[in-house]
Amino acid sequence: MNHYQFNKEKLEFIKVRPGFKTVLKRILWVFLGSIGLAVVYYLIFGLFILSPAERNLQREAQLMQNEYERLSREMKNLNAVIEELETRDRGIYGAVLHSKPLDITEDADITHYRRLMENQSFVLAYHADSVISNLEQRMALVTRLLYNSANRVYENLDSIKYMPAAFPLRNPPMEAMGATVGRRIHPFYKIPMEHTGMDFLAGHGTDVLATADGQVIHVSRSARGRGNVIEIKHPYRGYVTVYAHLSDIFVRKGQYVTRGMAIARIGSTGMSFMPHLHYEVRQGDRVRDPVHYFFMDVLPYDYHQIMLTANNTGQSLD
Repeated sequence: MNHYQFNKEKLEFIKVRPGFKTVLKRILWVFLGSIGLAVVYYLIFGLFILSPAERNLQREAQLMQNEYERLSREMKNLNAVIEELETRDRGIYGAVLHSKPLDITEDADITHYRRLMENQSFVLAYHADSVISNLEQRMALVTRLLYNSANRVYENLDSIKYMPAAFPLRNPPMEAMGATVGRRIHPFYKIPMEHTGMDFLAGHGTDVLATADGQVIHVSRSARGRGNVIEIKHPYRGYVTVYAHLSDIFVRKGQYVTRGMAIARIGSTGMSFMPHLHYEVRQGDRVRDPVHYFFMDVLPYDYHQIMLTANNTGQSLD
């Protein structure tokens, strides 16, 4: 800031130029003020605002602390297991070998173990330990295989709902199982013909259920051939299910259905010998045997019985 001084002789204000010491003093104060502000800024940023490197170090320190706590817990568990094993070891020595464990040191005498090797009880215990170890290894293998299988199931859990893996009827009895895929005697022509699905015998008006989630791609009503038909496409590996010889139909083309949903009722439309459901499972251009796709609803023994009944029925119903 400029300074002015009143000149009595000239009766006016005269601009006073600062001296060298004043300029130097001002520069010094500005310099010291700048340093002070820099120190304040440094303290603020250093104490309250962390740099990316400091944040990474802080996270690493937290992870190491967590890992240390986890390892401490595991060490505690291992120590407990070792103590339990020592207790059992002493118990086995006392009950089976009528002895006590020998403390192993650098100067230990192993003649004690030589005598034990000649003891029949020790030989029996050694053999039993070998058998148990083998069983433990096999158990670990089975556990690992089950774990891997469970992981695969969970990975494909979303796809399972699209697989036609259930009955198209609600709790059908064994008597309801008819002929399945293969060459069967036609009920009207009385000659062997290729049967592309599985027949389910049930009363007229019985609910027909969708066997998996999917979209209805075809609905037709006819008095010939397979009669009233519904086709459902399932978005998994190209599966399509077909339901034929229906009476009432509850769905329309383009509708999305879920497993267990009633889509129609059993009838005897088309070329049908009696009221029944003709059910097909197709994958692309290939016809699949529906017998192998009921695993969500049956146990192994029931599956075996259904397969025997379906494959040994010589005449189809359509």
